[in-house]
Amino acid sequence: MSKRKFRDLIVYEIYPTSFADSNNDGIGDLKGIISRLDHIQEMGFNAVWLNPFYVSPFKDGGYDVEDFFDVDPRFGTMKDFTELCKEAHRRDIRIILDLVAGHAALSNPDFLKSAKAERNEYSDLFIWNDNPWDKGNNLISGMFDRHGCYMVNFFGHQPAFNYGFNRIDHPEWQMSYKDKRTYRAREYMLKVMRFWLSKGADGFRVDMADSLVKNDDDRSATVTVWKWIFARIRKEYPDVFLVSEWSDPKRSFEAGFDSDFVLDHWDNFYHRFFRSDASTRGISVIHGNNDVAFTLKDMRQRFEEAEKQKAYLALISGNHDTWRIANYLDQDELKVFYMFLFCLPGIPFILYGDEIAMKTSDLPSKDGGYQRTGTRTPMIWDERKPYHGFTMGKDPYLPFDPKNTVSVKQAKEDEDSLYHFICRLIALRKKIRDLSDPHVDISEKNRVFFFDRGKHQLIMNLSGKKYEAKGKMIIASAAFEQYLPAGSAVLIRKEN
Repeated sequence: MSKRKFRDLIVYEIYPTSFADSNNDGIGDLKGIISRLDHIQEMGFNAVWLNPFYVSPFKDGGYDVEDFFDVDPRFGTMKDFTELCKEAHRRDIRIILDLVAGHAALSNPDFLKSAKAERNEYSDLFIWNDNPWDKGNNLISGMFDRHGCYMVNFFGHQPAFNYGFNRIDHPEWQMSYKDKRTYRAREYMLKVMRFWLSKGADGFRVDMADSLVKNDDDRSATVTVWKWIFARIRKEYPDVFLVSEWSDPKRSFEAGFDSDFVLDHWDNFYHRFFRSDASTRGISVIHGNNDVAFTLKDMRQRFEEAEKQKAYLALISGNHDTWRIANYLDQDELKVFYMFLFCLPGIPFILYGDEIAMKTSDLPSKDGGYQRTGTRTPMIWDERKPYHGFTMGKDPYLPFDPKNTVSVKQAKEDEDSLYHFICRLIALRKKIRDLSDPHVDISEKNRVFFFDRGKHQLIMNLSGKKYEAKGKMIIASAAFEQYLPAGSAVLIRKEN
């Protein structure tokens, strides 16, 4: 696949624990995913992003990796993974894996070797200082025999790989990212990537991609490390797709990523446009916020950077770390949102269950999910009680929420459902090349937003009153002939 064809990717995110359970133990698994590939294909998705399924103690949803080179038994076997790749590829669906590049689990065998008192070949693979009593920021001591503290990359049980430091504050133990001893971490991650690509994976979403080099305020050293890694992996796998959890397209694309997520951060257009509420920093633009200038400025900058770098923004409905978009928008507003998502440049990512407007539940933490746990509840396939087609066995790993009332089966039977609306949008995106073109002209007048896409235009009317739209209607979020109702959107073919 040539790089320009990445623009055609439409990605479905699966949290393996909660998608489909094939062996009735209450936990989703790889065979369960295989059994539901037709659903993904029927909607029109051509790629799947799998959250971690590697061997893990699951203190952070699998992002604490014990064995980077094997499938956790709760999800199946390596044979199941290769079968998943085979069946996905037969349906022209690519498989994108999570690459946890910044840290491992405390139980990772290679970390435990680095934690030994005696020096060995793994001693420099992770970051350690040289004094167990010098417990500075993100340093933890007293856990192992080694005379020092290990540095964490996120939670305390996730020791940081040693890619080095940009600014050296403690020369007695901090290594420059240029120090050859830190290249062991680079080689380790190359080994992980080669392994899974050889098994059938097509690319990686890189977790915390900006967190490799420490004391790297401008991320320039982390950019250098990724360039080094990518120069090597692309020689062997030129069609590998690489998307970053960075949310800084300038740095991400400079590092060599094909795509960069626009995450749910309060200071970007995605959050300000659709997700701001009283719990963050006010109301969203779609709900009447007048901070339009900032939203448009950030939006234009990100799309322009992507076009300039010949790369792609990754636009999300949400992900396993965020509250679901249906918690913020009603059914009509969701249709406006999905028109935005599928009619603008970039690569759309949809979280499983968002096609049926699942909402985040208020649940106690499990697997280190904390407030994220309620987003990871099981998929609702049908109305069968008590487990809605997710499992036929024991209680699911996470409970169902009674406020999530629509199943996939119900949505498929209702032609007016959000599910069918998204299917139509995906089909249009594939049919109308303008919609995946990297260029967009963005303007706004009196809270009516215009997105010019070649011969087509997306109009979002957030003005509070009807708007006269001229052109041939392609699809609309509400009944539309000539006047676009307030709070709705339309895609038109522009008049000559």
